[in-house]
Amino acid sequence: MRIPQLTILKGERAGEIIELPAGRTGLGRAPSNRLVFASPGVSLHHCEFVVMDDLVILRDLGSTNNTLLNNQPITTAELQSGDLLIIGDLHIRYEARYARPTPSAVPTSADATVAPAIVNHGGPPLHEELGPDTPVFDRRAVTYGLMISAVVFLVMFIWKLAPNPDLLKKKDEFEFKVAEHKVEDINLRDPIRDILKERPEERPEIEELETPNIQITTDPVAIEQAVVQSRNIQIETPKIDITTTQLNIQDAPLEISQVSDVITFAVQPIAVDTTLPAEFVKYMDPNPPDRPLLHTINQAPQPSRNLSVLPKAFGEQDAPALGQLGPMNVNLFGTGDFFRTMERGGGAKARAAVDAALHWLAIHQEPDGMWDAKKYEGEENANAAVTALAALAFMGGGHTTRKGEYRRNVLKALEAIMRCQQPNGRIEWKGSNHYTHALCAIALAEAHGRARDDRIGAAAQKAINYCENSVLADGGWRYGTGDPASDMSVTAWFIQVLKTAKLAHLKFDNAIYSQSLIFVDSVTDKGASQNSNGVVTYQFAPHQNYPHNGHPALTTAGMMVRQFSGMGVKHHILVKGAELTRATPPGWNQKDFYYWYYATYAMHNMGGEYRLWWNRRIRDVLLANQRRDGDHEGSWDPDRDRWGRHGGRVYTTALGALCLEVYYRYGDALNSFGVAPDLDELFLQ
Repeated sequence: MRIPQLTILKGERAGEIIELPAGRTGLGRAPSNRLVFASPGVSLHHCEFVVMDDLVILRDLGSTNNTLLNNQPITTAELQSGDLLIIGDLHIRYEARYARPTPSAVPTSADATVAPAIVNHGGPPLHEELGPDTPVFDRRAVTYGLMISAVVFLVMFIWKLAPNPDLLKKKDEFEFKVAEHKVEDINLRDPIRDILKERPEERPEIEELETPNIQITTDPVAIEQAVVQSRNIQIETPKIDITTTQLNIQDAPLEISQVSDVITFAVQPIAVDTTLPAEFVKYMDPNPPDRPLLHTINQAPQPSRNLSVLPKAFGEQDAPALGQLGPMNVNLFGTGDFFRTMERGGGAKARAAVDAALHWLAIHQEPDGMWDAKKYEGEENANAAVTALAALAFMGGGHTTRKGEYRRNVLKALEAIMRCQQPNGRIEWKGSNHYTHALCAIALAEAHGRARDDRIGAAAQKAINYCENSVLADGGWRYGTGDPASDMSVTAWFIQVLKTAKLAHLKFDNAIYSQSLIFVDSVTDKGASQNSNGVVTYQFAPHQNYPHNGHPALTTAGMMVRQFSGMGVKHHILVKGAELTRATPPGWNQKDFYYWYYATYAMHNMGGEYRLWWNRRIRDVLLANQRRDGDHEGSWDPDRDRWGRHGGRVYTTALGALCLEVYYRYGDALNSFGVAPDLDELFLQ
């Protein structure tokens, strides 16, 4: 078990080691904080530590002198062992040590909420919590210190007065005098020569010849000769008699098919550029969770891909090379906003998972543009709904009707949806309900907003007009127009239709949007008042008392539509909904892609620690359980999912891709909703 500790290196209470308990621990000069410091450089409520499992987050609470992490001012940051904190004039080092629990050290349930424990090494045990009446000085310690100081002073005084034997000795007398000068006789072996005057020396003129600087070998040069023989080929052309007869050719349309040749030889990746996404490479199960997933990216494109050689950038393909190759930069994913945005929060592993999911959807699309839900473990009346979800997944990955590798898949899906539209604007397929209409309307509106198209825009406008005409008296929607009361599940999708239409600049009555938000408040506990617990239920009840979070997906759906309306992330309803979501973390044994979709977007929009907490878990669950074998490679299994038997594998795969695309799908729109600063860079990829 990891125990987070704070070691005070400098300032008040220097040398103390403080253990942080689970939950929130405030630090400041106010007595209401768990860690109280009287230092003038510390604010009343300076900062707080949030301990969640093995994650420790430091948040600045608007302090005057800022909170410095490794000499850098921060607002919210995840702490790593060894980090240095500067809070006012306090210097603190954060460490996370592993403790070996003993029976006497295991806390009881009554001690689970105590203040941070102060580890005392060598001193008296500290069992009482510090308070304003606690004395600053320990009398016993002061007494011991004074006694030790007196003894040291007495010893030094006696040592100073003690006679020094060296001082009692008689000093030696020295007499300074100049030594007598001694004269030495020097006899020269050679006689002294006379000094001669300098005179120029005459040299004979020598003619200089220029010679080339050529290295010449003395070995004989061997000259080899090679004889090339060529064979003469004779071709005989006999006389051919051709007779012609009258042919009857019928005028029929020609079928043109495109044939791609498979290249079976290896291509050097240094001279290859491909705009296709990475492939999902098979590997043997099981894969250890701590092992790097190097199989998610190809190191070179497949031989069957369309390749373009770049001789200007990397040289000719057939040119000889000597020595080691220099640096190279191969873009495996092509260029575009998708990968640049995805890299910030999702990383290459999530990008490869999205690529694999979209690849599975692309190769399992029917010729008419739809996806057959019944063929892939679903029900037939869900074909149009899962087709809309697949189209949204493609568009979330950056593929529209005009750009992207899967632009034809998107266009075929939209064509199939428009064929299902009735004259009154409703979109249905073999007796489907309003779920199908809402999902298809979102797909049409988003497609028109991403790539303007008059025909798709007209179909989207008809679908939105039907949404206006089918609203019920209580301001929401349900399965059909004749239902007596609305439900939150269908209404949430219709609100998404209106929000997407607004982003796509399509027209609708804004009063309907406001009435739908009133309906959301009516199905929220206590009408979303200040004493509400944040729970959102399925249908309205007169007492409006919903004590249990029986539908977590509806609670997160309520958070998402409220965020769409511009509600700030610090509103009490959103904060309470986020806390309820933290009580139901994602897990493969409790599979619910419908809930995961709403929770992923709602918690991402909350920002801060809520985004960190949820995104790390949903990403790990989806990456660890994506299929990597056979025909199901890149998809997610629908079995044991709450609604998987209706939508099948197409439903789970499309929603899984949408969850991983949360980092950029509604980025431009959600930035205006007051979200917290982006903290995804704190993730350790």
